[in-house]
Amino acid sequence: MYLRPLLLAAAAAAVTGCASSPKPNFDAIYPGMHSQQVVEAMQGGPSRAREFGEGSTAWYYGEDQCVLMREDKVVSKERTQENTSVDAVVVSLKNSTKAMCAPPGMGEARSEQEIDTPIGTFKGSIDPAAIKNKVIETKKELVGDSPK
Repeated sequence: MYLRPLLLAAAAAAVTGCASSPKPNFDAIYPGMHSQQVVEAMQGGPSRAREFGEGSTAWYYGEDQCVLMREDKVVSKERTQENTSVDAVVVSLKNSTKAMCAPPGMGEARSEQEIDTPIGTFKGSIDPAAIKNKVIETKKELVGDSPK
């Protein structure tokens, strides 16, 4: 008889505990932090890491956040930067510079473009001919292949 309310209270406490658990906080990371502090702020280690010959290591959290470590301390951090250069009803063009952490002179920024259109999304290097071909293919699918 008393067991059911006790179980409900325990379940409610467990749910409340999960709901109030902190989320990874990339903004809390700053130069000079120790690696353990980064792990605590991000609630875990990186999804991948890249070591450089001069003693630095890049910790990547997904594809959009990275932290450059050296001698167990944060040197810098970077986040993917996105901007929309065209945002119209029919099409939008987004440019992204992906997060990339590397010692000076040891890496290049990666940029991506994405065009959203009613007929699909195009990513990577944008080729106008590929877009034109996709428009033609989609039109054929919608209205049929017969000439009018």
